Amino acid sequence: MIRPSNNTLLVDSGFFFALFDPRDQHHGDAFKKQDWLEALSVVVPWPILYETINTRFIRRPETIVRFESILRAQDTVFIDDSPYRLDAYEDVLARAKTQRNAMSLVDAVLCAILADPNVRIDAMLTFNSSDFGYICNVQKVELL
Repeated sequence: MIRPSNNTLLVDSGFFFALFDPRDQHHGDAFKKQDWLEALSVVVPWPILYETINTRFIRRPETIVRFESILRAQDTVFIDDSPYRLDAYEDVLARAKTQRNAMSLVDAVLCAILADPNVRIDAMLTFNSSDFGYICNVQKVELL
C-alpha cells in the first residue's frame, strides 16, 4: 500500500482528461483520487504533456491553471522519453502487425519507463489497466 512520503506517482493522460472534464466517464473516480497528486511526487514523461495539452484542453483557462499547478509543484519530475522512443515505436509496430495487444505509442513509452530499473515509480494513476496492469504487477507498481 502506497503511503504519502517520498514515493513517486506516474500519471497517465487519461487520468488528467478525466479529472479536468466533468463529462468524462471516469471524472468522479478521478476527482476522488486527485489527492494523490499532492501526496506523492508526480513523474511526468514528455509524451503525457503532448497528449494532454491538446487544442480542446488549452481552451479552458481554469483547466490550464490547475494543470500548471501540478506541473510546477516542487516535487514534480519531468522524464526525458528519448531513451525509450525507438524501442516503444518498434514494439507498437510489431504489435499492430501481429494484431496482438494493440497499444498507443505514448502507452508503450510509459510501459518502457515502468520497466526501467533506473527509474523509480511506486504508483500509477490510470484508467487503462489493460495496458498497464501486467507491467505494474511485474514491477510492483501500485495501480491507484
